[in-house]
Amino acid sequence: IGKLAPKEGERILDIGCGPAYYLPEMPRVDYHGFDTDAVYIEHARARFGRLGTFYCETFSAEHAARLGHFDGVLLMGLLHHLDDDACTALLRLVASVLKPEGRAIALDTTLHDGQNRLDRWMAVRDRGAHVRRPEAFETLARTWFGSVEGSVSAERFFPAIHWSMTMRLPRDAQTR
Repeated sequence: IGKLAPKEGERILDIGCGPAYYLPEMPRVDYHGFDTDAVYIEHARARFGRLGTFYCETFSAEHAARLGHFDGVLLMGLLHHLDDDACTALLRLVASVLKPEGRAIALDTTLHDGQNRLDRWMAVRDRGAHVRRPEAFETLARTWFGSVEGSVSAERFFPAIHWSMTMRLPRDAQTR
């Protein structure tokens, strides 16, 4: 969550929150976590229920309308599970709930030039059926965000290459 850098009192949306392992690292925020895995959500509620609100549902336009705008959005390990159409629709929805000065952070398995064979083998066999090159993630994000910055990072203790992307200046904010 380093690049999200949440501040106390901010509203944070975590789409694909899993068991909400990032939540204890945050200051006191208004946290809303969504995941479709009931076991993850029950675990999050049991451990961190006093720190946030958890939904065992897919984040939708109805949620967006009801919950309002957020300072930060986390998409950790989610986009590489979605095809281009679903990814574009989700990023549009994220742009619609992100405050004009807000930021959205994504971290996904990626394929990258110079990747060693073990990292590439792991990426190709990832559970996500839509592992992309960094440029492909950027292209999808630039449709809805005026600023997209990313970097490739390698895990030190586990073979993997990830694309970390910070998205700002939601294009939808101009129509609010």
